[in-house]
Amino acid sequence: MKPLISEEAAKILDLLEQIESVNKILKVHAGDTFMQQQYLDRKRRFVQKLAQQLKAFDIQPKDMVA
Repeated sequence: MKPLISEEAAKILDLLEQIESVNKILKVHAGDTFMQQQYLDRKRRFVQKLAQQLKAFDIQPKDMVA
């Protein structure tokens, strides 16, 4: 049976879910600069991985500029 989504699409979805989770945690730690920096760093790493994964779909970061 063919999977519903490709492995590449699943990786992108996972990264988006991780970014969504970090965004929620950032709101919880709104007053804590140290924790904010920790989670912002994690978010930056997820976004970098997302940009790499999007290349499998021939999407470059410059394509996403609104």
